[in-house]
Amino acid sequence: MSVLPAGPLAHGRSAEVFADGEDRVVKLAFAGIPEADVDREARDSVTVYELGITPVRCHGRVEIDGRHGIVFDRITGVPLTTIAERNILRLPEVGRTLAAEHAAVHAVTTDRLQDVRELALAQLDTPALAALDADERARVAERIRRLPAGDAVLHLDFHPQNVFVLPERNVVIDWQSAVAGQPAADAALTRLLFREAELFPGTSAPMRVVYAAVRRILLRHYVAEYLRITDVTTADLDRWEIAARVLRLGLLDIASERARMIAGIRADLAAS
Repeated sequence: MSVLPAGPLAHGRSAEVFADGEDRVVKLAFAGIPEADVDREARDSVTVYELGITPVRCHGRVEIDGRHGIVFDRITGVPLTTIAERNILRLPEVGRTLAAEHAAVHAVTTDRLQDVRELALAQLDTPALAALDADERARVAERIRRLPAGDAVLHLDFHPQNVFVLPERNVVIDWQSAVAGQPAADAALTRLLFREAELFPGTSAPMRVVYAAVRRILLRHYVAEYLRITDVTTADLDRWEIAARVLRLGLLDIASERARMIAGIRADLAAS
């Protein structure tokens, strides 16, 4: 592919996905996304493929119209969100399926990915966390350093839109924030996403009410199932909550979430 086709197959906050023939797609980052971030996603996508976590092969980097991109196998199927949208009665099933897929990811270990604690610590120096004063940042850093080490593969953006249902198996996509560490770190971030993450801009007020109710149902069944099938506890999730907020804010820096995430970090510091 040397030029972009007419329109994307999908789009997110940092990239768009375009068809590249029948069997491949190109994920193109938006202008301003550092090339190093795209390089890292390509490298880590190769790692998770080689670990057997995903059947989606990464075919290397490209640059089109000045935008950095990655070529992947094209998959069919639909995300778990579509299953829920087609039949709201399947929401509990979707929540449980999400938990099972998350636990399967966490069952794989590696020494080829960055430590989640290192990634969290690095976010404290980003503009997104500038609202914290020096003492607060030092206290948060100390909390993160005291968190337990681990070598499980973590996704850090694990939600129903990133799990595709195929006839032969479910497939987890979007490994741009892959790291290694304690599974509770990843599950805590998913819990935070369901509780507090912003919906895409432009979502109408009535739909925000609907989505909020859907999220509560998914969260309840996801957490219950995840805790049931793993040795992670609610206390473990709570312990990683402050790191989850730092990661969410630092990696994405969504304007509408800043005040809420900072307030949550400060509340966590005060409680400790």
